[in-house]
Parts: sequence; C-alpha cells; structure tokens
Amino acid sequence: MLILPLSASAGENSKFSDRFEFSGFGRIIAGYLDEDAASYEGYENKLSVSEQSLIAVQTEFAATETLTIAAQLLAHSSEERQSGFEWFYLNYEPTKNWRFKAGKLRTPFFRYSDVIDVGFAYPWISAPQQVYSGYLFSNYEGASATYRFNHAGVNVDVEAYYGVYDETVFYTGQEVDVDVDQIVGYIVQTSFDNFHARASVISSDDFDVDLPEFKQFEQTLRVAGFERNADSLSFDGSAVGYQASLGYDNLQYFTSAEWVRITSDVLIIPDIDSYYVTAGYNFYPFQAHATFSRSDASYDILTNEIPKGVNPQLDALSFGYDSVISNLQLDSLDSFTLGLRWDFRPSMALKTEVTFLKGEDGERAFFEIEDEANFDRDATLYQVAFEWVF
Repeated sequence: MLILPLSASAGENSKFSDRFEFSGFGRIIAGYLDEDAASYEGYENKLSVSEQSLIAVQTEFAATETLTIAAQLLAHSSEERQSGFEWFYLNYEPTKNWRFKAGKLRTPFFRYSDVIDVGFAYPWISAPQQVYSGYLFSNYEGASATYRFNHAGVNVDVEAYYGVYDETVFYTGQEVDVDVDQIVGYIVQTSFDNFHARASVISSDDFDVDLPEFKQFEQTLRVAGFERNADSLSFDGSAVGYQASLGYDNLQYFTSAEWVRITSDVLIIPDIDSYYVTAGYNFYPFQAHATFSRSDASYDILTNEIPKGVNPQLDALSFGYDSVISNLQLDSLDSFTLGLRWDFRPSMALKTEVTFLKGEDGERAFFEIEDEANFDRDATLYQVAFEWVF
C-alpha cells in the first residue's frame, strides 16, 4: 500500500527537477605588464591572476512552456568588481517571434554584452578596452521586448528596453554611487549566410553621480555667481551611446569590426569614439587572430570665467576650477593584439595573447600612472588564460 504513493511522489519530484537547467563557466587569467611606472586593467610589472579570473553558475526554471525564471551568480577575483547576481529575470515567450524579459538584466549595448564574462565565447582573452570600457554600466533593472522574424533568408531581431540603474561603480580607485532614473535602448541585428550586422543606441537620462567634493565646489561657484562654470561641473545630466558592428565567419576565416560613440554632459564621461577591427583563422583545434583597436577621447570644456588677480577668494575659486579641469582623465589609446587559442577539449580552451599599447602623451590612456615623468604611454601586456564552460 505504501509503494504506490512513494512511487508517485518520486515521479512528481523527478518531473519538477526536470524543469531546472544548470550551466556555468569560468576563467583563470594570468597577466603581466612590462612597465614599472603604470598599471593597465590592474596588471603591473609582476604576474597576477586576480584581475579577471571568475566563475559563474546560471540556472533556468521552466515555470510553464512559455515562462522561465533565469539567474546568474558570479564570483569575481577583482577588488574593483562586485560578486553576486549578474542577472535575475523572468523570460516570457508567448510565440516563436516574441520574447519579453523583466528583472535585473544585462545592458545589451555592445555586440558581446550578453557573453562578455564568458571568455570561451569569443577569440580574445581581454575584449578591446577601448570599446568595452567601464563608461557604461553593465546591468540595469527593467524590462525588454524582442521581435524576431525571417524575411527572404535574412534573420532579424528588433529589441527595445527600458530601466533604471542605482549601484556603485569604481572611479579613479574609489567607489562612487551612480543613479540613473531612465535608461532607454534599441537594437537591430541581422544575419544572412555567413554575415551578421548590428546597430544599437542607448540613452541614459537623469544621470546623477555622487561625488560630494565636486558637488560642494559646484555649489560654491553658484553662490559666487558663476553659474555657467558651476553648470559645467554638474553631475546631473545625460549620456547617449551609439554602436554598430559587422562581421563575416565561414568557420575557417572570420573578420569583424565594432564602432562605438559616446557623448555626455556628465563631467566624468568624455566624448569617445572607439573601434576595433579583428581577423582570424581557424585550424582546428587551434585559432589565431589579430586585432587593432583605437579610442579618441575629448571634453567640451567651458572657458574659465572666474577672474584672477581681483582678490584672494576669486583666485582660489579660479585656480580650483582649473585644477578640476586639468585632472579630467582622457583615454586615447591604440593597441594591437596577437592571440592563439587551443580548444583541447570541447568545453575547454587555453589562450595566449600579447597586446602592444600606445597611448596619447599627456593622457591617462586607460593606464593608472604611478610615475608620470618616466612613463611614455607605451607598454606590452602578456596574458595566458584557461577558459571553460559546463
């Protein structure tokens, strides 16, 4: 009499567990920069494995045939990146054409945004910093809608998303609170035979950055009557990003390019034009690739309207404004990367990579500079990585 209920219960548990799907990925990366006077992406003139190494587990639960719950938990070795849930959202697909998501989502601005942590999914060890920099936040809380269709053999995805962002980011080595009340984005991507193309735009309005020392100085300028200079230091503004990419892959040869432009009236975000061009050759189980990347950064700086030589108080304000402007960081950088990948198992790969870096004189150029007088903005980054998925 007890056997039948127990068997039924076991069957029900089995059916429930079948609704879960688990997967994950990881990467261990060792890097070395041949430069004593600066660091790049955290790498210094010593071997380090703590800058980009990570491991993540993700799961999907099929609540119904059309509704799933997805989550990804990530642990990162870098001190400048928080571990925790990268995403946690509901996924609803009422038809084969429509998909809706709601929750904590990855910001899908770049071509590789969805898989940027999954090093196994792309050729490089480090995606080009000039394009995949930290000027835009990687996550948001909100919703997205995607419509997919095929016309004359061309696959087309159109996506729109909306949300907010309220978290901390690292800026010049310190944690900074960033609050964005409105994020709106649009994406169109197509594929045909071996070709693919993508374009996206993102707009971030009501953008507020909590840097108390800047806000205090801004208020001091307003009280003194220098409204235009005070406005130029305001951290309440907006940012707009544009992205486009093209690619071709016939399983033996591949080439792609991605371009990004970012404009903003928020002081810590300069106007940036950046791109990369990459090409590679597959000779299984190996892959060789080469990438050239460039970024040009600039600020639209307002002329200092605070007079000097009138009195000590105005001199202090004027020199203080000059100091703020002179400390704004610019990241103009050229790089050339050569890489080799070995897929020694279906789900495991070893990568080696060397990147030659040449930054613009007088700029930060994505480096953290320790010795300005002895650094010419030229350096070479060596990396080795073990990538896997499961």
